[in-house]
Amino acid sequence: MAALEPLGASRSQATALYSVHTPGSWRLRDGTDIVIRPIGRHDDAIELAFIRGLSRQTGYNRLLGARKLSAWEIRRLTRIDYDREMALIAITGSGPQTRLLGDARYVKDAAAGGGAEFAIVVADAWQRKGVGTLLLQALLRHAHSAGIGNLHGITLATNYAMQNLGRKLGFAQSPDPLDATVRHLAANASLGILAGAVSAHAGSSAAAAANDACIAPRATPQAAE
Repeated sequence: MAALEPLGASRSQATALYSVHTPGSWRLRDGTDIVIRPIGRHDDAIELAFIRGLSRQTGYNRLLGARKLSAWEIRRLTRIDYDREMALIAITGSGPQTRLLGDARYVKDAAAGGGAEFAIVVADAWQRKGVGTLLLQALLRHAHSAGIGNLHGITLATNYAMQNLGRKLGFAQSPDPLDATVRHLAANASLGILAGAVSAHAGSSAAAAANDACIAPRATPQAAE
């Protein structure tokens, strides 16, 4: 796989990125082989197809509203500032047949404290197949390796699938004292290391055995756009 050349990052920074998160392969319980790796500028086409293919409900859950991303915002999804954020994607196929199945990302908090806000979304046809579980586990592991203490985010109070996924992976949940329509999720990033004991083996269907939500909270604008 060719090395990424992220916007505004040196080749040494790109190499450091892969030293933290080496692309990994898994087999879902339906037999589909997937790869989870960092996103790059060469992923514009598959990211655009992925976003356009989301159902209205999935898009609403991801953005906490009905708005659509602009062309610039979609382009921004593949231009990551690796000093302060990360985006991992799950793909299947190769060459022109490559399909993006899910996207998980975080952006570091501006305030001191070592935390980051996260977001995750999985294509409708690939929900409840284990993709969301694998992506969120990988994001936790990357955050921990990058020295981030915790991941946190918000999800709609009606998004029970995301809440179930968070609960399964050890995220604490709480209502928003000022907005009854959303809930907060938070977890220590070290949970990703524990989860890795299950999903570290390529080709393991057990890693994807549990139903997952795959639609997750919105990160700060810089993370999602």
